[in-house]
Amino acid sequence: MIALNTRSHYSFMWGTGSVKDLCCHAKTLGYQKIALTDTDNLCGMWKFINACRHQGLTPVIGAEITDPHTPHRAVCLVKSSKGYSHLTRLITQRHRDKDFSLKTTLPNLSKGLVVLTKNHDLLPFWHQNNVDLAVNLTRNPLSQQHPLCVTAKKFGIPMVATPGSFFLDKKDAKIHLMLRAIDNNTCLNRLTHKDAAPDTAFLAPAKVYQEKFAVFPDAIKNSFALAKKIEFSGPDFGIVMPPLKKGTGLGADKLLYEKTLQGAKIRYGSSLSGRVIKRIEHELNIIRQMNFCEYFLVVERIVKRASRICGRGSGAASIVAYCLGITNVCPIKYNLYFERFLNLQRIDPPDIDIDFAWDERDDILNWVLNEFKGHSAMVSSHILFQPRMAVREVARVFGLPDAEIGKVSKRLPWFWKLNEAKDDLLNRIKHRPEFKFMDFPQPWPEIMGYAQAITGTPRYLSVHPGGIVITPNPIDTYVPVVTAPKGVPLIQWEKDGTEEAGLVKIDLLGNRSLGVIRDSINSIKESSGKFEDFKRLDPEDDYETQQNVAQGNTMGCFYIESPAMRLLQKKSKVGDFEHVVIHSSIIRPAANEFIQEYIKRLHTGIWEPIHPLLEDVLNETFGIMVFQEDVSKVAIKIAGFTHAQADGLRKIISKKDKELEIADYYDQFKKGALVKKVSLNDIQSIWKMITSFSGYSFCKPHSASYARVSFQAAYLKTHYPAEFMAAVISNQGGFYSTFAYVSEARRLTVKILPPDINKSNISWKGHNRNLRVGLLSIKDLCLKTMQTIIKERKKTVFSNLEDFFVRVNPREDEVRALVHSGGLDSLDDQGNRAALLWAFASWQKQGKKVDQQPSLFDLNGFNHTGFNPIGFKHGRPITNIPKLPAENPVEKLRREFLVLGFLCACHPIILFKDIILQHGAIKAKQLPMFANKKIKFAGWLITGKVVKTKHGDPMKFLTFEDETGIVETVFFPKPYAVFCHSLDYGRPYMLYGKLDSNWDAITLIVEKTLPISLLK
Repeated sequence: MIALNTRSHYSFMWGTGSVKDLCCHAKTLGYQKIALTDTDNLCGMWKFINACRHQGLTPVIGAEITDPHTPHRAVCLVKSSKGYSHLTRLITQRHRDKDFSLKTTLPNLSKGLVVLTKNHDLLPFWHQNNVDLAVNLTRNPLSQQHPLCVTAKKFGIPMVATPGSFFLDKKDAKIHLMLRAIDNNTCLNRLTHKDAAPDTAFLAPAKVYQEKFAVFPDAIKNSFALAKKIEFSGPDFGIVMPPLKKGTGLGADKLLYEKTLQGAKIRYGSSLSGRVIKRIEHELNIIRQMNFCEYFLVVERIVKRASRICGRGSGAASIVAYCLGITNVCPIKYNLYFERFLNLQRIDPPDIDIDFAWDERDDILNWVLNEFKGHSAMVSSHILFQPRMAVREVARVFGLPDAEIGKVSKRLPWFWKLNEAKDDLLNRIKHRPEFKFMDFPQPWPEIMGYAQAITGTPRYLSVHPGGIVITPNPIDTYVPVVTAPKGVPLIQWEKDGTEEAGLVKIDLLGNRSLGVIRDSINSIKESSGKFEDFKRLDPEDDYETQQNVAQGNTMGCFYIESPAMRLLQKKSKVGDFEHVVIHSSIIRPAANEFIQEYIKRLHTGIWEPIHPLLEDVLNETFGIMVFQEDVSKVAIKIAGFTHAQADGLRKIISKKDKELEIADYYDQFKKGALVKKVSLNDIQSIWKMITSFSGYSFCKPHSASYARVSFQAAYLKTHYPAEFMAAVISNQGGFYSTFAYVSEARRLTVKILPPDINKSNISWKGHNRNLRVGLLSIKDLCLKTMQTIIKERKKTVFSNLEDFFVRVNPREDEVRALVHSGGLDSLDDQGNRAALLWAFASWQKQGKKVDQQPSLFDLNGFNHTGFNPIGFKHGRPITNIPKLPAENPVEKLRREFLVLGFLCACHPIILFKDIILQHGAIKAKQLPMFANKKIKFAGWLITGKVVKTKHGDPMKFLTFEDETGIVETVFFPKPYAVFCHSLDYGRPYMLYGKLDSNWDAITLIVEKTLPISLLK
């Protein structure tokens, strides 16, 4: 029998087995040909084609289509390319047409398809409309008197035996039921037979179906006959380029040539050097041969709509992209290799990644989707159950309360992904230090078993952060399109499937730092008129900026503000552009031991190439592989790889589930290196460096593009700290909290001015080393109230409390927040915030009385501006505020901290100065004097990151600060296991440990910690 109706876990919340496991299972059972027919989608199609190729199976492409309004459903199998495009359009209409009817829609799109159904009422109509039909007999034969059999015989429609499987094995039925319970938001015992498949819906050996259909052997024979009709085993689009669309009278190649030369004169001056012209002509020749001209022109149209962009990825190595304004780094100046992006041997479609200011990106995307309507859509992300999500969802099915679920799910480390759940999940959790104070009574062991089983199962489709595809023909003829919850069209393939199909993707991503740079420049322009053309400035050549970068004074600066990056800068003591490009790439997770070696070689200048063959390959990076293209260069030089083979190795290193492929590449690498007389020890050492690129890594053009943005930010921070920090905080979402950025501003000698309803904007405002808190930072103050304050203040400033209450009409919680933040201090005659609250309460009370008896002045005393021009008191008069007791200064600061999350006048740690002094803690700025000594330090916890040792034990890097500076700390596994449960952000701690000095960069190795509140 041919398995013509099987489902994988891409039949969302119904199927249980992965595509890979399904194909492996089918091969084990002896099947030679198999059809994947997931419900209403082709999400797993490319994985299915690859898995079949690996197992030696013949794939049949198909899908089961359901009718949202009736029980009708049909399995559609693709016979030809025409049938494939009909299936993609049928699935698209199923998802996007509210009035979709399977019965009436399918006949018009049935050419090239074989359709199997078990709805007898559909057979006559579809037979009448020349649909290639078969009756779907799932798992068991039917009585000859069954309406389906009667109708099939009447019209001569063949009946075919199919597995109709939802899972691989009978024991998986429990997992299927759990998925159905999660999907229906119910518990297991409330599921009905309509909610789930029977426990027989698994893929059995062919002989099982032969026995079942012994009374009707033609059903088995018909599966072979039907399979013979199907020659299609997957689409072959080639590389699908976005169309230019806009007619110009010129061909795309000539238009690209003209635009490139125009841009080159802007970038390099009207007289172009021979080197520039040669590079342009070289690139254009390759671009023309690969038919990429329209692609560049489409991207150029898109970037013109933005205020600031950062073109990154390998495309940043292109001088054509640089001249078109797609990228901002000169590839000649920084020796960027174009062939990493495009070369004639490359068979997969490269893409150009563009960052836009985060708050402009949606407008750009909407423009593209409207401009290329019907020919464009976003790429999807397949959201899978991760351990944390799986535990939470299964526990809900068991009826556990959210509070109890949260105690477990919130403690699961964020870095736990699919590979972390391969072993016994409950056992792993019990051995983690975060759970040392918890036991796991029933039903937790059962919950963990289910959670482990569904981890890795697709949950739903989401929108990729920025990938968009534009096609010359309607996009739904290539891939099914659905509508995302936010309303944008969404293809059913994720980025790997999109690339495998040959659809050229453009990544349009949001970047907050571009918003920071934009807002900083606008603020400086408003106050000083400078920076008319900031794009022409080369901040990387500014000496003061380089010094700050070299010292790691880069908090708030894009990509170089993380603790790890700032420490690397301090250790390296270099802040020029070329080294920052290296640093932003070598900082990858798996390269720690190579970072230490790099710093040593940087400072001593002494190093030997890892092998003589590599003497001239890695000179720029002191003999260490840093950039992605280094992997390719080394593979070519050491093992004799072709450019295509080397590029394949580079790509597979960064992918998941690569064990088999990487083993093949290693064998090939070893074989080639031995031919070149490379020793086994050297092969192992070189391969170890290659595998350090596992996970994520950057190519040099990408790092250079990022470094350009980093230097722009660092320049603004160096020369305009108040304006820059205002933009960092206002754009939100940086590496650190507002609290940490406020502290950094103070360290830059910027004065923090409290919020003020007569002076604050919604965003923060910086000028002349003064930083005014924005209204957006006041807790409980809604956007509408903020906008009303700004609107009313433009008419005239608020003259007194009553004037403010009347014109803004804030809620009580908003008034309390404004009072405690200091936002109403300018209207406070007594200098007592309690008096402001008393005044509001009095105004409210008087208002109730007045509302019961309207005043003439209420009706006529106020003009349209909202204030009284003739001196009448409003109908809600505030009686004289009594003299109230003076506020407790500490309590006043405490309330301010609760509302703002920071203090305007000082760092909150000074509130603990007596106890800190009593315990003899060292200040952050004094720590370098105590290198390699044991000390005590009192600091405020601002950020942290959990990592794993080589042995898999958790440890944590934490960043603390006091009023004088920042301190990086390390909690190795033992102290982390003891103290992890007591570490909360936004609290002060006393730390005990030894200071480690690594190339003069200080780190505190923590042995013990206590919350300062517990000190005696």
